[in-house]
Amino acid sequence: MTEQTNRIKWLQYINTGILTAILAFVGLNFTVLGNLQEDNLEAQKELLRIKTIQDYNSASIKELQAKIGAIEQYQAEMIKSWVDLNYIRKPQ
Repeated sequence: MTEQTNRIKWLQYINTGILTAILAFVGLNFTVLGNLQEDNLEAQKELLRIKTIQDYNSASIKELQAKIGAIEQYQAEMIKSWVDLNYIRKPQ
């Protein structure tokens, strides 16, 4: 009986060790997953902020391109009219 009792005690120690390791592993996973969720949330907020800035900058670039196009066209017309007024064309 003592030999069987010793085996039972050792099995209890082994079970206790395994359960303790599993509990430690679960606790570590819970902590890591909690940190990952917080980091993921912060990353999503940052991506949303960057996307908003990108949309604003894209709209600003389109607006500036339209303004520059209008200014270039106006300047080209001004140069043509100045050339017409200040230079005499030779007959061909």
